[in-house]
Amino acid sequence: MIMNELDTKIIDFLTENARLSFRRIASHTERSTDTIINHYNQMLDKGEIRGSTVVVDIDKIGYEGIAAFQIDTSTSDDLDSGGILQTLIEMPNIIVATKTVGEHDLLALAVIHDVKHYQQISRDIAEIKGVKNLTSCIWSGNEKILPKYFII
Repeated sequence: MIMNELDTKIIDFLTENARLSFRRIASHTERSTDTIINHYNQMLDKGEIRGSTVVVDIDKIGYEGIAAFQIDTSTSDDLDSGGILQTLIEMPNIIVATKTVGEHDLLALAVIHDVKHYQQISRDIAEIKGVKNLTSCIWSGNEKILPKYFII
């Protein structure tokens, strides 16, 4: 289903700042606060909006960077990539884990303290039953992972 223009604007405002008041969104869109609230609640009811989140500045809580792990799996009757994905999701420091289509079966992003921490996470992932191959890269600096980058 295609969203209407007002719904798209509401999502744009909330993606930029999830704490923005409905009153402020109403003033920016020249609609009533009740209209904004009704559209928001309809999107919640339809599952188009699932909630809001807090974005943490990883630098300020002791992490130096982010690592991306591209994972190839070896599946069998007793093991599938869904089980490996669930293990990744439950690992500390993994902030995003998903199945992919293309060169690799899974992608996981992890916050890392330093190179030793990166190496430990790499070993932990490699030891998961069914992981066949693992490639990775790290980045640090000003690049941030924000929910707005994941809007489809």
